[in-house]
Formats: sequence, C-alpha cells, structure tokens
Amino acid sequence: MAFELTEKEKVLESLTAAHRQGQLAEVSLRLQGKPDEAEKIKAGNTRLSTEIETLIGRMMDEWLGDADRTMKELTAANVKLEAAVAKIKKQINVVQNVVKALGLLDDAVAIAKKAIGGF
Repeated sequence: MAFELTEKEKVLESLTAAHRQGQLAEVSLRLQGKPDEAEKIKAGNTRLSTEIETLIGRMMDEWLGDADRTMKELTAANVKLEAAVAKIKKQINVVQNVVKALGLLDDAVAIAKKAIGGF
C-alpha cells in the first residue's frame, strides 16, 4: 500500500512549499544585487517559518477541522507565489513582484494563523 499524506501533512507541505519559494526569491534577489528587497522577503519568510514551527508543534493534537479549505487557500497562494518568484528570477518587474511575493507570504502566514487559531 502506497503512503498517502493526511490532510494535516498536506497543509504543512503546502506551507513549507511557500517557505521554499520565499527562500528562492531571497536568493534570486541577493544574486541580482538587491539586498534591501531580499531582506524584506527574508523577514516575511521568517514570519512564515515561525507559523510553520507553531503548526508542527500543534500537529500532535487533532486539528483537521478546516484542512480542506486551508489547503485550497494555500494552493492558490503557492501558485501565485511561484509565478512571482519566477518573474523575480527572470528580472521581470522585480519591485512589483517582490511586493507581490511579500503579500503572498503574508497571506500564507494569515492562513496558517487561521488554521492554528482553530485549535
């Protein structure tokens, strides 16, 4: 029988995917010589990391309640975040895409807080 992720694991996986995109954006910006923008992304990613750590700590408890809705919200945010990071890498509208990436990281933080708040 193949291993299947639980809903909780899917939420965590989606949050860590958003975190990874934030890391990629930060590295891309640093390589482009844009340390101020990279620091903004890093700060947003640090906030997300804090929420991920909180969620991991609470995963020992049952929190499935709204996992389906949370997954849909995180998936949508990740798709948009991946697009913004791709544009940053290609140096397309970097400033606008940094702002967009920051907003999407903040969205992921808000989604995580909402999921955690239900426990």
